[in-house]
Amino acid sequence: MSNPRIMVLGVGNELLSDEGLGIHFLKYLRQGDLPDNVELLEGGTAGMELIGLIQDTDFLIIVDALNANTNPGELFRFKPQDLKIFPEMFTVSFHQVGILDVLTTASILGTVPETIIYGVQPKSLEWGLELSPEITAVLPRLKEYIFKDISHIQDTLQFP
Repeated sequence: MSNPRIMVLGVGNELLSDEGLGIHFLKYLRQGDLPDNVELLEGGTAGMELIGLIQDTDFLIIVDALNANTNPGELFRFKPQDLKIFPEMFTVSFHQVGILDVLTTASILGTVPETIIYGVQPKSLEWGLELSPEITAVLPRLKEYIFKDISHIQDTLQFP
């Protein structure tokens, strides 16, 4: 039996403070131990180029800043199909090509893995290389949730 290939994809522009959440979070994750079957990928602001990078994984976990017009630091966990039910609630990404667009295209091509998206409402999108304190405070909780997901995936998805 082998463990599923799990990718944690961090997206965002780290030049715009909290918009760089996904990239900053991957740096935070790298400070600890990760299972061997977990790959971290900095997607930056790449759009459709991500399709080729995610197609060979069994499970995808995406971390991004998410504009849900709520309080800074509010954390959301959902699957891509959830956004189709309540599209007016979420402006999924601050990037030109949103991650939902990438996943929809990958689905049409038959290359999209099972996916969970974590989004955090940013406080600041000003020029800056650091996360705001409110967003930095979310990182430990985000890590805890993602590690629970990884554990659950490994317990339920085993391959011969």
